[in-house]
Amino acid sequence: MSSVAAGRPSGKRFLSRREVALLFDVSAHTVYRWTREGRLPYIMTPGGRRRYPKEEIDRLAATWLRVHRGEERAPNGRKR
Repeated sequence: MSSVAAGRPSGKRFLSRREVALLFDVSAHTVYRWTREGRLPYIMTPGGRRRYPKEEIDRLAATWLRVHRGEERAPNGRKR
């Protein structure tokens, strides 16, 4: 799911690792680990920092929060 690109595509907003951590209510280290595992899309800045596309992260965070609040059910009908 990750992509590495130099520069910043125009018109898109990006989040820092700390901002992503706040959205998911996890530590910045967890965001780093998820990034290494390919779970989060990102770009690399020319300075070597990862930035996360806000639109995609917002979508993933909404799903994450639904699942972890118990509002979504697994295919077998049980809460995830």
